[in-house]
Amino acid sequence: MQEPGKTLDEMTLRERANIMSTVVEALEDAAEQAQELGDIRYVANSTCLARTIRGLVSDLSPRELRAAAILLEQGINLIASFEDRMRAQHTQH
Repeated sequence: MQEPGKTLDEMTLRERANIMSTVVEALEDAAEQAQELGDIRYVANSTCLARTIRGLVSDLSPRELRAAAILLEQGINLIASFEDRMRAQHTQH
């Protein structure tokens, strides 16, 4: 059985930085795919969000954890919505 996930509050600084870096990389990868498809709006949104998260990695103090959690949630949701659209487009073709 899998253990339940940790909140950012429960993670070590290294774990926080790793999860944030993973989300940033996924946003950047999705932005590259969107660029190839000509989805300029998604490119701009995911790139800006990735840069914002990356900027927060340098200050993972407890006072910034709520902002980090919100940004990570938004990043994950943005990636998921892009993947859903890609699946829908492939299904239609």
